[in-house]
Amino acid sequence: MKVKGGKRVSFKERFGMSPLALISVVFGVFMAILDNTVVNVAIPKMMSVFSATQNEIEWVITAYLLVTGMLTPVSGYLGDRFGQKRIYLLALGIFTLGSALCGLSWSTQSIIVFRVLQAIGGAMLMPVSMTILFSMSKPERRGTIMGIWGIALMFAPALGPTLSGYFVEYLNWRLIFYINVPIGFLSFFMVTASIPKMPARSTERLDIAGFLTSLGGFFCVLYALSEAPADGWGSITILSFLTVGIILLAFFVAIELTAKNPMLDLRLFKRKVFLVSIITSSLLSISMLGALFILPVFLQNSLGFTPLETGLLTLPGAIVTGVLMPISGVLFDRIGARPLGIIGLAIMLVGSILLMGINLNWTFGTILLVYMFRQAGMGLSMMPLSTAGMNDVPRDMVSRATALQNTMRNVAGSIGTAYLSTVMQSQSTSNLITYLQRLSLHNLSQINLTGIPSVFGITSSTQLTSLVGELQQIAFEHGTQAAFVVAAIISVLGFLSVLFIGKKKPPLELAQRGGRSAALVE
Repeated sequence: MKVKGGKRVSFKERFGMSPLALISVVFGVFMAILDNTVVNVAIPKMMSVFSATQNEIEWVITAYLLVTGMLTPVSGYLGDRFGQKRIYLLALGIFTLGSALCGLSWSTQSIIVFRVLQAIGGAMLMPVSMTILFSMSKPERRGTIMGIWGIALMFAPALGPTLSGYFVEYLNWRLIFYINVPIGFLSFFMVTASIPKMPARSTERLDIAGFLTSLGGFFCVLYALSEAPADGWGSITILSFLTVGIILLAFFVAIELTAKNPMLDLRLFKRKVFLVSIITSSLLSISMLGALFILPVFLQNSLGFTPLETGLLTLPGAIVTGVLMPISGVLFDRIGARPLGIIGLAIMLVGSILLMGINLNWTFGTILLVYMFRQAGMGLSMMPLSTAGMNDVPRDMVSRATALQNTMRNVAGSIGTAYLSTVMQSQSTSNLITYLQRLSLHNLSQINLTGIPSVFGITSSTQLTSLVGELQQIAFEHGTQAAFVVAAIISVLGFLSVLFIGKKKPPLELAQRGGRSAALVE
């Protein structure tokens, strides 16, 4: 309750929805996003339990990412056609069922099939939840509501490794799936009780041509991006999938720009703020998800951290982001997205530049502080930029806009993770080859009768192996630094793009423009 003019104002009167409605939707989204990262740490355990190879078990992650990327574009149509609440509950039910079955899985093949089922629900949860909250919240409080929703978006990916590490190390790896079941049931009943009926807005038929070309195109592109770090970008398989995917997506773009009722309305890109918002948010996603991949690999492979220690290091950064999300939402309602975006991207850029110098001598505390500082920039900028873009969209297009925004974010995150992973691996390999060549040339004339180099005090094969191991560590360190250089460049591009977001306009002026659900940002 808040007192205003001598009268108590309830949360619902102030924000347009009840606290229960907000919490219930955030619960479901948190669960779905958590699942994107909670599985990674348990992969070695699954390999052991199912006697699977690395290539086989990777499909537990790849299948989920592929299906999510393929089905997110159609979520906007389904929400309009059948009602946002109905689709959200359906998606939540499918995701919860898939989670339970994943926990019961008995083989590599079974868990991959159940992960696909889980992803069908997960693909729709995020965009539909965003549409529900955006539609129900009051325009002047929308930034605050989306800031609270953003806690799940930013906090869940970082909490995943910590939670998974604890389950795998001390309890049972299957709990990473079973934990979703009670949360899913609770969220289902809370949504049923607190969210009003949201009728269908459209009776148009599904854009079949657009659906099929997007399905095939996103599958080929996302598959290529997922496998590129392992197979190499020059692989015939990767190049073939990329080529076919790009061709199909080109047809998809042509269809969507000419269709009367497109599945993914690309004409929304004509709106300047929405376009700038998506570009900046996508760059932020690349930088964030890329760092979430690179940092744990470096911490475990080079510094010898356990999965739980790695998760504990990234957790404070997630807490900082989670705290700043609703604060940035409140500030957005008052000052708009541009100032927050500039400050947040500047912090993100400085943090990225600092991470360029990461090395084997960095302590746990140093990495923790730099990562927390970097995540603070993410917490200040991400949701204001996303909300500014959504505020630029007409009310009847909100569901299509959320689908488009989430599709772009997913694809950008996949591209960023794949590319940064490739940079890290290729630079590590290239540096190691260079070091070994120098070592070989330096010692070629000094090989003794036993075949062991006699320089550097090396007189045994054990010492030679130790030296090569140290060179591998140094090479991997430089490869990680190269990847963070790319992440810093992406942060620079994000900082430049946010300058074009536009300034906040008074609500009255925007209301007079018409055709909007009270946009606050131009």
